[in-house]
Amino acid sequence: MRVVKPGPDRDVPRGVVGGAEISQATAGAQNIYMGLFRVPPSTRSRPHYHEGCESAVYMLSGSLLVRWGDHLEKELALVPGDLVYVPPRETHVLENVSDSEPAEYVVARDSPHEDAVVVPWAEEAP
Repeated sequence: MRVVKPGPDRDVPRGVVGGAEISQATAGAQNIYMGLFRVPPSTRSRPHYHEGCESAVYMLSGSLLVRWGDHLEKELALVPGDLVYVPPRETHVLENVSDSEPAEYVVARDSPHEDAVVVPWAEEAP
């Protein structure tokens, strides 16, 4: 058994801020990943997907506009208390439209590591 305490913020390659995670690297996990993330005010992630895992997200605070699909053509708004399922290889972007409040969420995956693939081509989508 291991306890992982929230640590210093760290930039995550896909453009959000991480605070703590249970993973293979931090706890020796074999089949699960769980992380606490923050999207600062007026920022957004880079378009990305998670290659070989399903994700479940729980919104803690703030709100996010999520765009997804092959050309980021679909969108939904997430608020505290929302649970979201994200299938493997679903390209998506997380955007915090607030100019003052960060958005925080917890994500769990059936993979022991981050498993994110940035897709720069989606930046050009309308």
